[in-house]
Amino acid sequence: MGKVVPLNAQQQGAALTVAEAVETFLARDWSEHTRRNFVSDLKRFCEAFGRRRVDRLKADDLQAYLESLTTTRGGPERPVSPQTFNRHFGTLCNLFGWLERQEEIDRNPMDKVERRKLGERLPRPMSRDQVQAFFGRIDELRDKSLFSLLYGSGLRVSEALELDIEAVKLEGREFRVIGKGDRERVGYLAEDTVKLLRRYLRERGRPRLGPLFESRNGTRLSYSMAWRLFRKYADGLQENGQPLTIHQLRHSFGSERAGEMDALILRDLMGHKSLRTTLQYAQVNGESVKKAFRAFDRQRGKK
Repeated sequence: MGKVVPLNAQQQGAALTVAEAVETFLARDWSEHTRRNFVSDLKRFCEAFGRRRVDRLKADDLQAYLESLTTTRGGPERPVSPQTFNRHFGTLCNLFGWLERQEEIDRNPMDKVERRKLGERLPRPMSRDQVQAFFGRIDELRDKSLFSLLYGSGLRVSEALELDIEAVKLEGREFRVIGKGDRERVGYLAEDTVKLLRRYLRERGRPRLGPLFESRNGTRLSYSMAWRLFRKYADGLQENGQPLTIHQLRHSFGSERAGEMDALILRDLMGHKSLRTTLQYAQVNGESVKKAFRAFDRQRGKK
């Protein structure tokens, strides 16, 4: 996007452009997770408005931009989900709120932009048959290890990709991961995942440091590549007519354990900030809840 231009220091007093504003905004001290989301969202925003002056953008411009956002993930081009719409909305609120505090604009145009109303959206786990079919298609050790980690340990995709080898203790079957909000937590490895990781690292020559999952050119495996790999192996597998998504591996971890273990423990394993998020999995997996109730009832009857 070009060289960073300090605020209030444009040549000849020219008004700040969107590209200049974004460049300076991103130069602030953000967490890695927040910066990644901002960079992704604001890249698209700059493609649409990069040369426009920030003081000339109106609420109608920003509303129309948000309404125009589309995605091709999981199939043909279509409008982004309400959740993604609201993430972009939040990014623009941060940007224009900051510009208002810097007195680069008189008032924040995002105050008149409407976010999407969300109904309660329950997680969508994969069925056992889908999980079996999916893993049965994978022959690459790296790919199988990655997806086994998502499914067997409940990690977010970004968390798994940011893991370094030194953070994973195969002997103890555990790892340390930095999740949302830069919160560190301990996670645990399923036995199948440990076996796959041992074979994968042995194939790589038993490295001791660096990214756990590497691309073919030796760099850290990217989020976009992980998505493409998932789509390749999940091709043709659907849920209610919709293509599967990589996040459903994590949702399957949560739904299979809901009702089988304490919700507070499951919350910590998945890195949820709110217990309410964890409890959604109990609504998805009613069979596990019923089994847990029956098991408790039988145990009480023995006393």
